[in-house]
Amino acid sequence: MNLEKPYVVSVYALVRNEKGEFLLLRRSENSRTNPGKWDLPGGKVNPDEALKEGVTREVWEETEISIVPGDIAGEVNFELPEKKVIAIVFDGGYVVSDVKLSYEHMEYAWLSLENILSMEELPIYFRDFFKEFANENKPPSDLPI
Repeated sequence: MNLEKPYVVSVYALVRNEKGEFLLLRRSENSRTNPGKWDLPGGKVNPDEALKEGVTREVWEETEISIVPGDIAGEVNFELPEKKVIAIVFDGGYVVSDVKLSYEHMEYAWLSLENILSMEELPIYFRDFFKEFANENKPPSDLPI
């Protein structure tokens, strides 16, 4: 790990529709990071804003969906060529809204957790996040009486 790289803080949201599917966005082919890969809505926090303000702003900028972020659903750490990223993933709640993509993304999809876990075009750090999320959010098994 390169200790010379700066850290940046990013925020993302787990946004679900009425079926419980998660919103994923496909990054533009000319994106500087992960071109053509799928991503959660979110991005960098501005120096003067709180984390929840940042995730609300980022989701709006990328999708024109207004969210009220809930609890932290988890965290992701990854390294890019020029920086290290500490990413906090918030529960973005359930929404019933049309998605209007910004120039940063070329496609969106509402996907089940099962479909997300098998996606090859999702960066490994988000696949790992969703695996952990699935394990932590399994329904309790039926106990024998």
